[in-house]
Amino acid sequence: MRRDQSVSSAGALSRRVAAVAAVGLLIAGCATGAPRNSAGQVTAQASVDAFQVKVGDCTGSMKEGNVADLQVIPCAQAHYFEAFAGTQLADGDYPGTDETTKRATSFCTAEFKTFIGLSTKDSAYDMYFLFPVEASWATGDREVVCLVGSDKGRITGSLRGIGK
Repeated sequence: MRRDQSVSSAGALSRRVAAVAAVGLLIAGCATGAPRNSAGQVTAQASVDAFQVKVGDCTGSMKEGNVADLQVIPCAQAHYFEAFAGTQLADGDYPGTDETTKRATSFCTAEFKTFIGLSTKDSAYDMYFLFPVEASWATGDREVVCLVGSDKGRITGSLRGIGK
């Protein structure tokens, strides 16, 4: 399975809140999963589709537009972003891109403050999130995954409780 991503950004100053919309596509020859240890942590850098990004994973850079694959990277190595929270949106008819983005933004913003220790507007870090679009919603995708980090990369370890 492969999930294409569409990324958009909004925010003030250099801090960015970006949406990565998931478009579900079934493709023959699906990407293999990231190498993980028994605790589920990524043990080596790998290219994966966005459905395989889990809370606790660290990733390479994000970009605006469609993203077919993401790089997952062991968090002890230099990386750009960390998946810090996730939720499932309620079943029902697809609420539309604007409403889905609004729900994802609300959830991730609240979780960001808990995880980092500051609001998104006061933090030096950027927030991205993966969320379903109409095509992936039709295949059962309801997942929102929140990510925090920097477009500059060079992060090692977790940002949990960093307070900046």
